[in-house]
Amino acid sequence: MKISALIILCVSLLLTGCEVGYKNDGTIVTFHSWNEGSGHNVKNVDADPKSFEAIDDCYGRDKNHAFFRGNIITNSDGRTFRTLKKGFAADKRYVYTGEGEIIPGADPNTFKVHSYALVEDKNDFYWEGKPLKVVDKATFKVLGDNDNWDTKWAKDSKMGYYLPSATSVKLADPESFHPIKAGIAGSGSYSADAKQVYFEDKVVFGADPGSFTEVDYYVGQDKNRVYNEHIPTKVKDYKKLEKVGQMMYSDGYTIYDSDFEILPDADASTFKHIAHIWYRDKKHVWHGTRQLKDVDVESFTPLRIVNSGSDFNYGKDKSHVFFTDSIIEGADVETFEKRDIGGSWCVFDRNRIYSGDSVRWQNYMKTEYKKK
Repeated sequence: MKISALIILCVSLLLTGCEVGYKNDGTIVTFHSWNEGSGHNVKNVDADPKSFEAIDDCYGRDKNHAFFRGNIITNSDGRTFRTLKKGFAADKRYVYTGEGEIIPGADPNTFKVHSYALVEDKNDFYWEGKPLKVVDKATFKVLGDNDNWDTKWAKDSKMGYYLPSATSVKLADPESFHPIKAGIAGSGSYSADAKQVYFEDKVVFGADPGSFTEVDYYVGQDKNRVYNEHIPTKVKDYKKLEKVGQMMYSDGYTIYDSDFEILPDADASTFKHIAHIWYRDKKHVWHGTRQLKDVDVESFTPLRIVNSGSDFNYGKDKSHVFFTDSIIEGADVETFEKRDIGGSWCVFDRNRIYSGDSVRWQNYMKTEYKKK
């Protein structure tokens, strides 16, 4: 169940057993809070004491503004401000989410709260404060628990709605439209009807709805092939792939990148992950999908950083220093290093500083290499 940050915050303050909320002595309004780290905290509120009233431990209002935990809610009208269910609030002009953000286009006079995530007015439905621009309100339906963070889809008589991004896609067969079960927690971006498969707000052209499944985050599979989001790939069977490092796959014969594109020139039998996004086979070295030129494979290694392991972007072989896939001309292989002094990174060799130039590093180099 998804609970708004507002409710969690206000309830947690009450559970502390300490006196929290607003105080008004007729001269100044203050907001009182408490936490385990700093204890009791007091904040002056920019409110008019004569007209101020506390609505609850989080919300207050005066003749000019509404307040959330002592802060002015921008553009609010204090005289007409009121709280609603599930942490929402409204005044004569706007509807607000639990943290005081305006819900674009929402009508305060016809606003209805269905859950912490789903609300509506006379014109539209809204999911987590975002307008869905529903085409047919009378047939709109959330496909799942309307207050569950796992719920991703809704529909009406014409459209499918991907709730996290508040986007929509025209359906081929609305009656049979349904979410496809998520392959892993937090996913669930695929859906289908009897005729088509959908990824968020896009049609997955050519996909077979009857056999389509989600096999990984943003990865789909039908009886014919693997799909990267809505794009068909050259991979036939995801189950035959083995992850290599952070961003490559192997089926034993071919190396694929994270988009399931073939990595040119890669020898699957000798292809290995070195560190981070560095890879090599018997003849080549790659920084991600970019192949290094004029590199000695046998002697190549990512740059070692003292007490930090391997570097993401710098590497060297017996003759050259590389930044990603490019040779740093003139760099001294023997003394080239990346080091942290007092939280400041610097890349240098005995001849010069390449990044992080400062007086502190210049003095360090003079001492280290006895340069004047």
